[in-house]
Amino acid sequence: MHHANSLILASFVLFASCGGQGDGHDYTHTQHDHGASTAPAAPEGTFPATLFAGMPTGEPIGVGTMKPTAKEGDRVIVVGRIGGSKDPFLTDRAMVTIVDPSVKLCGEDAPGDDHCTTPWDFCCEPRENLRKMSITVVAHAADGGPIPYTLLGQGGLKPGARVVVEGTVTTVGPDGAAMIAAERILAR
Repeated sequence: MHHANSLILASFVLFASCGGQGDGHDYTHTQHDHGASTAPAAPEGTFPATLFAGMPTGEPIGVGTMKPTAKEGDRVIVVGRIGGSKDPFLTDRAMVTIVDPSVKLCGEDAPGDDHCTTPWDFCCEPRENLRKMSITVVAHAADGGPIPYTLLGQGGLKPGARVVVEGTVTTVGPDGAAMIAAERILAR
């Protein structure tokens, strides 16, 4: 049953992350000032001490390279950018969506182009490609349980940041949705 719930949650997060306004995702829970959140601050010790510490144990590969061959239980080290929607972080769970670094932020190729106030939503990218190139990352408490706080602001994490995630693939759905249980998340 836990596997089915994880699959449903991963599918929801990826679906929400690839949509825009009107996709059923509540965009009112965070402010759009590149990192501020209205979510409650996590109490000291909420996140495992090793989650934001140390170096990856190997060379990371892009989300888009890893995802087509990913299987549940695979140990992976991936690199990506936090994004895929205006609010890629959940406020009540330690989950975030990352997108392959080959996908350009909106306006990235046009310096001075500031028409997009949230370039990390990748709204300039076709939705189907964004789904293929994104993955959900979840962090668990030391006891393996869920963490009911956002990852936003933890360990330097913010929308658009490049990150390296090391962990285990926990879910791969038939619709392309996938999830990694993170052991380490490093902002670069």
